Amino acid sequence: MEENKEITESAESKENKITIRKVAEKAGVSVTTVSFILNGITDKCSKETLQKVLHTINILDYHPSGLAQSFAKGKSSNIILLADKHDTVLQQAESFQFVRMLGKALEKNKLNLVIRTYLAAIRIDTADAILCLGTEETTFRKIAAENFVPLLAVGSRIHDELFFQVLQDFKKVTDAGDAHFGKGNYTVVLVDMYSESFKEEIRKACRRVTFLSDHGLTNIPTGNIVTVNESLLNLPELSDRDILLVPSVTEERIDAILDCYNKAIKREKVDTHVVRI
Repeated sequence: MEENKEITESAESKENKITIRKVAEKAGVSVTTVSFILNGITDKCSKETLQKVLHTINILDYHPSGLAQSFAKGKSSNIILLADKHDTVLQQAESFQFVRMLGKALEKNKLNLVIRTYLAAIRIDTADAILCLGTEETTFRKIAAENFVPLLAVGSRIHDELFFQVLQDFKKVTDAGDAHFGKGNYTVVLVDMYSESFKEEIRKACRRVTFLSDHGLTNIPTGNIVTVNESLLNLPELSDRDILLVPSVTEERIDAILDCYNKAIKREKVDTHVVRI
């Protein structure tokens, strides 16, 4: 029995071993293409293919050579937070609340939160992972092109299952609005965001939605309001309105981000990289 157990475990180990063929299958390219890239021959493939293969090597934790080993640097316990421009006071208020709660959670887990000035393309070599907060998809992809550590999107919709994404579940938001005000008897009012793909997704989920900037407060709709942004509760323009808050910054959301981070750095296999809270 012991001998059969050892044979079974050995077979399973070989089956689960990450090979160059598995990297090629995951990236959707040939084994030859992966081999060329691993050996530094990159003029035989497009920039998009190169990036896809390098990210796949990182995700699968494949270490066949010194080149691939360079992607697996020693753990720094640093998590870099890159936030989009946040031009308005409302955006800044929302980000501050999120950063404060995230910082406390990371400290409990003996991780360092490092906030970096927003840059469209930046190479970061001192982090175990990068969190992009509210980043527009094209900007996110520019950052991804420069970095080969796990990259997580928070509050952005990225149309690539390679990346972990933590998003507000607006089906739950509208369900809460329907239960509180009656079906469709309200408008979802939100602080404006940069992720156009996520905004489009929200518009499809909500019957009526308005995005506010500092200069658009005169356009606040009449009637009942549902929001996920706590900062809107303090606006004088909304002081006499019936508002339902379904908060976006919660411990559940922070826990989901930490869970995605841990799965990303351990290269765990998951059914989906898109998490909705």
